[in-house]
Amino acid sequence: MSESKVHLHRAADMKVEKSGSAFAALLREKGDEIRRDVFLMLAPEQTASGRLQVGYTIVYPGCTTRGHEHADREEVYYFTKGSGVMGVDGEEYQVTAGDTFYLKPGPFHTTRNTTDFPLECFWITIKVE
Repeated sequence: MSESKVHLHRAADMKVEKSGSAFAALLREKGDEIRRDVFLMLAPEQTASGRLQVGYTIVYPGCTTRGHEHADREEVYYFTKGSGVMGVDGEEYQVTAGDTFYLKPGPFHTTRNTTDFPLECFWITIKVE
């Protein structure tokens, strides 16, 4: 029997190291679970209409966004990596890389990462007139 020259390891099969010094373990310590980075890519004042805003968010393992609402803006999320939950006015929706999630103006919403890997999304808002 010959040995394979390659080994394919699927990302879905990976597990995070379970030591207390692993980043994922540190993030799961009790306290403030709001751990995310938001990168503003395009601000309204940088657009011709003044209505468009574009960004990219990384929600860290086991963490969440603070959540917000905007009565005057539609929002679209496109998830590029990971999986988690979108919470919208008390309802929960599973999301994963490749999903597009639309929000009409008004409802409170938040993004929660339920895994040991980063959840990343590109988002765009547009002011409704």
